Amino acid sequence: MLIDCHVHTNLEGTSKEGFLRALDAAGVDKAVLFSYQPASFSASAAAGGGGAKENVPDPAAALKDLMEWAAYSDRIVPMFWIDPLDEDAQEQVDRAVAAGVAGFKAICNRYYPGDSRPMEVWSRIAAAGKPILFHSGILYADGPCSNYNRPVGFEPLFDIPGLRFALAHVSWPWHDECLAVYGYWHFRRDVGAVTSDMFIDTCPGTPRIYREEVMRKIYGIGYDLEDGIMFGTDGSTKYDAGYTEQILAMDKSALDSCGATAEQREKYYGKNAARFLGL
Repeated sequence: MLIDCHVHTNLEGTSKEGFLRALDAAGVDKAVLFSYQPASFSASAAAGGGGAKENVPDPAAALKDLMEWAAYSDRIVPMFWIDPLDEDAQEQVDRAVAAGVAGFKAICNRYYPGDSRPMEVWSRIAAAGKPILFHSGILYADGPCSNYNRPVGFEPLFDIPGLRFALAHVSWPWHDECLAVYGYWHFRRDVGAVTSDMFIDTCPGTPRIYREEVMRKIYGIGYDLEDGIMFGTDGSTKYDAGYTEQILAMDKSALDSCGATAEQREKYYGKNAARFLGL
């Protein structure tokens, strides 16, 4: 099974039927779809693009739209993009869980992931048994906010009981730091110090010139990283099958050069994402 774990909602020029046709063309079985960005995140920063900031739907409308996509096909796995600094963020978690989301998406654009208010929201999500997929690494947004997304900043999440969380883009350009953070989480889990579960989403991000290097490190560094990495494209509902095929070709070349086994490839392309999502 091929699961694309990282797809954004585009408000304009998309159709559900066309989206599924594009998934078919790329050979993708399931796509993890994020609801549209919160109002606090500028339209220019969202990979999905489309729409002026003042036209961003409120959280209730974004959730409704997301669940309409999910109801159209069980190949669409819904994740709600939450801003943990919203006054009603805790209630947003409850409403999204009740609506049937598979998990949550977050981008730390003006807060650190270990700050007290976000940690309360992450804990509520963990208590509901849902995962969180975070942006990590350089952030192309309206102002200087990449420092909120350094991999080491996510270490406090280790201590949230039962939390499943993923760092996207292998945290490029801090990909070595990302792997080191995974190693630290792996150590703490193995000694019984934490019950959280960490994953890494390899979607670009990582430029082509770095991709094979990153894959070699993932499969050579140890830490059982083969059990934690997931395939993604950072695409949108205006899905580009050709672009996905390019990423798949790059990854096949990298996996071939690493000598990845059939089992390791199955984990990377779908099994790890299924475990992350609780499918």
